[in-house]
Amino acid sequence: MFRVPDSSSPPSTPGRHGYSVNVPSTTPAGPPPGRSFISSTPADPPPAKDLFGTRPNFVPGRSESGQSLFGSSPPKHAVLEGLGSGRFKTSAEGRPASQRGRAASSGFGLFPNSQQPDQDAMDDDDAEGEEDEDMDGANEHRMLMRNSFSQSFASQSSMDEYNDGQRLVQSGAKQQMYDLTSLAKGLTSKADAGTLTESDDIVLETERLLARLQDHASEDHGSKSDILEDTAQKLLALWQTSSAKKLSQAATLAKLLFAIHHPPHLIEETRTSSALRALTQHGSGVSIPIPKLLLDWLNTERPVDDDTEINEVLAQSGGYSGHVYFWDMVLVTALRGQFTTTLELLNGANFAVAHTSQEDEGTSGYKGSKLDYATHATQEAVNLVRRCPALNNDWNVKGHDWNIFRQLARQAKRNLEDLAEGESQNRFSLSQSFGGSHFGLSQSRANFSLSTHGRKVECKVPWSVYDRLLKFYNVLIGDEESILLWSQTWIEAAFLLTVWWNGEEDELAQGRLAASRRSLGPTLRSQTTDARAYSGRLASALQAVFDGGDDAFTLATNNPFEVGIASIVDDNVDAALHILRSLSLVAASAVAEVASAGGWLKRSDGIFDHLDQSDLMILSYNQPIQTGLSKDNLLVTYVNQLSPKAQLKSHDGSTSRPGWEVGIEILGRLDDTLLGNQQIQKILDELPLTSVEQVDKVTQLCHSMGLSDQALGIARKFAEYLQANTKNYGDAILYYARAHAGSKIQEVLRALVAHCLVKSIAYPPLVELDNSLKKLITSPKKSLTELASLDSEAAELLSNYLSGYATIRKFYDLRDEEVLLKEGEKPTHRPMARKRTAANALAVIISSAASSIRGGLYDQEVETVVQVDVLLPLLGEALVFVNQPRRTLTLRHLYELLAAVEDFSTAPSMIRAQCEEALSTTLLAAHEHNSRSSLQKSTSNLTTASSQYSLIGSMDLGSVEGVSTESSTVLVQGGGVDDVKRGWDWRKGFPRGAKGEDVIRVLRLGIAKELGRAFAEGELQP
Repeated sequence: MFRVPDSSSPPSTPGRHGYSVNVPSTTPAGPPPGRSFISSTPADPPPAKDLFGTRPNFVPGRSESGQSLFGSSPPKHAVLEGLGSGRFKTSAEGRPASQRGRAASSGFGLFPNSQQPDQDAMDDDDAEGEEDEDMDGANEHRMLMRNSFSQSFASQSSMDEYNDGQRLVQSGAKQQMYDLTSLAKGLTSKADAGTLTESDDIVLETERLLARLQDHASEDHGSKSDILEDTAQKLLALWQTSSAKKLSQAATLAKLLFAIHHPPHLIEETRTSSALRALTQHGSGVSIPIPKLLLDWLNTERPVDDDTEINEVLAQSGGYSGHVYFWDMVLVTALRGQFTTTLELLNGANFAVAHTSQEDEGTSGYKGSKLDYATHATQEAVNLVRRCPALNNDWNVKGHDWNIFRQLARQAKRNLEDLAEGESQNRFSLSQSFGGSHFGLSQSRANFSLSTHGRKVECKVPWSVYDRLLKFYNVLIGDEESILLWSQTWIEAAFLLTVWWNGEEDELAQGRLAASRRSLGPTLRSQTTDARAYSGRLASALQAVFDGGDDAFTLATNNPFEVGIASIVDDNVDAALHILRSLSLVAASAVAEVASAGGWLKRSDGIFDHLDQSDLMILSYNQPIQTGLSKDNLLVTYVNQLSPKAQLKSHDGSTSRPGWEVGIEILGRLDDTLLGNQQIQKILDELPLTSVEQVDKVTQLCHSMGLSDQALGIARKFAEYLQANTKNYGDAILYYARAHAGSKIQEVLRALVAHCLVKSIAYPPLVELDNSLKKLITSPKKSLTELASLDSEAAELLSNYLSGYATIRKFYDLRDEEVLLKEGEKPTHRPMARKRTAANALAVIISSAASSIRGGLYDQEVETVVQVDVLLPLLGEALVFVNQPRRTLTLRHLYELLAAVEDFSTAPSMIRAQCEEALSTTLLAAHEHNSRSSLQKSTSNLTTASSQYSLIGSMDLGSVEGVSTESSTVLVQGGGVDDVKRGWDWRKGFPRGAKGEDVIRVLRLGIAKELGRAFAEGELQP
């Protein structure tokens, strides 16, 4: 306890007061009744062990030598800077400054387990010792605060000696005063809810960070937690660079959300406390404690509106205590964690000029023993603050160091009471007067008034100093009533009730036994802050503030920003997202994604959090289900604003992306896959596809996101565009292949084969081939390998269907090689070798075309590289190889030709009719330069189950660019047939009206002669 030695030297602070005053001690030499925690004899050594199990590091009763009552010297290092240095002046919504430090009638009782004393009696008692003065508007609330606390501290100090005060915050409680979700919806206009106003830089960088978060979504918990924290901090840093007011407000709200759920990691050099150093050694990283983050947010975004008053106090000449607001600022800075300023105020107090002396003594400043006691008691408070872990940047208030500090604060409070009042009978009689029966209550009130007056007279420490220091210790202990009384707004109250929370839930102290339990067995708490626990604590604190019956703590329901803060504190993420959406669609969407990845995205209808649209449809039957604002809702709204933008460009030009591309990436992160696919398809349907580069970009993006169906649809759409509007046959074939549209590949290739046969040339000519088709023809292996690297199924499809057209082209290229040589070039084959190679290629094609009518029966299941419709023109091309001076066809070739002739002769009439039409078109093209020939859709089997395209009908071979009137089957670039050089042209040997039987008759005769020659030459086996 505090003791004044019998010598003439009163307690003094080393280096501050070297004088002595003859003040005899009035403190009894023995300990007070029932006290055994510390030694009562100053000269004796301290006990070997304290209630913590270790030797205490404070030695009471050594004021004579000037040593601190806590025994240890202040830290030798410079005091670190306090928290919350920001001084952005903002208006304090909610509670007026004049109501800080409320009287006990505010709704939060200051007299537990007893009736509150008669207010009139207390007012009369308070009037004693105070000067009558006219208070102007500037200091009225300060005087009111001091008066109200003078009334309440007496009962607290005597009745709650071992109790930190009444618990006002109940674990798990939720405020019921305001429907924050409805308020948030009502404050959000539809116009603001879906408008994109952020710059391209903000959009692009935000998307980059969220895509990176998505890439790491499947990592283990530790790594995922790190990436979430890193993403949250980088998003905040990005948004805070913007000058846009609404985005800045959204960043402020997001900063509070992220501080609670994803606190940033401590910088290595700030880990100075032993607890944090131990954590660093055993873990990958330590997060900044949430209390510190809350204080930083509060001091920066909602600084005290007493900043000017703090500066006024610090500017007071002669001593800070001479200012009327001195003690107010001491308590406010301590509550806000600004201990550097608190120490500066206390160290520079100089009670010789204290303003409160007018209340206590009616003089200007304390003198004599009162001055020495005031200085001594205040110095002990300074020594305690210097041991606060916060000065070592340790705000892990649930940790061991803070538990020790709170015990020291309780002990300092008891020591102050002993120093100030000792064994005063008035001190103990006060509790007795309220401890008995309720009968005789008026007598108890009278006793209370007399006892309080007696205590003021007997108190060695000036009453006002004693009063304020007790309040100061209550704040450091974390007394909830004191915190509420000194909070100016509901925001400050909810935050500070959370910041000064020791981590215990509803553990109501029960006198001496509870104090002993806390001392002997402190709860082992997690060394790192628990986001879920603090989130719940904030919500419970808000309930205590709003539902406590204090009209001063009211929410400005017409202020969206304040409603947003309340929603965050109440752990109502749904309502917070509504407010964020009205401020910034980009920020709201990003916060929703981070919340979803972090597992703290809770909607007001939380039962439906994990159900997609199909589940909701099943559950709803015929009635709509009311759902909260989900991540998917936000992202769809965001994409609808983003996708129409042509290009998003960074300010330095290093990044440029189309809006649709960013939109598709965002939709790929929707929880509801069905909804995401529908929205992506909607964007793709509206997207104009006009270039290979654009289509490749879209399909690659879709494949990378696992959207294979969309990629196939885009490829098919582009192939159809090429087929209908361009002459890029190769690109059309490639993109049909990438769309896995085998039938469409066949359509284009069959049309090309038909044009080759009708014109009897390799069509298109080599000089007119587009790059893709040229590569497929000249280096098919390389082209198919490249395609296989992108899509193996597409490469396989194309390789199966391409062979027929490639073989036809090879035949015509061999036939015309010599006549198409340029001056100075030499053919690659000798004439006879070239003819035999061409004959072999033609025989393969004829055999394939006739394979579907073997034995005269049509089999639609047979896959052919060339359709049977063009069999007669193919047989016509074979005429040049019979009746020649030197035999070109082998016996096998002759048998294949003969089989094809016989199969055709016995084929169904429909097949023969189609072949006749193809022959007629071919001969017409040879005899008329401006002939019209067309492709017409027809059936080529005995049923209507399968259909092909054959050379019948509506394609203008003489046009520059022909398009099918039926299904846009081919693209044709025509020209006069006679203008083309050929090695030979079988069509010239038949008149325009020749029939199939004419070709067959000539070919039969030629085959018979060739067979005879083969047998004559001894070739008996094919």
